[in-house]
Amino acid sequence: MMKSIYISKKEVARIFNRSTSTIARWPKEIPEFPKPFLLGPNTVMWDRIEIENYINERKKIRGFKGHKPQRGNNVNKTQ
Repeated sequence: MMKSIYISKKEVARIFNRSTSTIARWPKEIPEFPKPFLLGPNTVMWDRIEIENYINERKKIRGFKGHKPQRGNNVNKTQ
């Protein structure tokens, strides 16, 4: 079976394991996050390829690259 190239907010939420309200908010808060589009009068969709590309770009900057992440100045050390 062929995957649809257009996916709903619910499917995007499943991919990211987040709520649909979070997915609706992310395009406004995260400039790089793929924007949805209207497929019909009441049908908001995302392009699956754009979502996959976004994930792949985020994966490129993950990890600590051999060093520890920097702590914020307001973090108290307990040890």
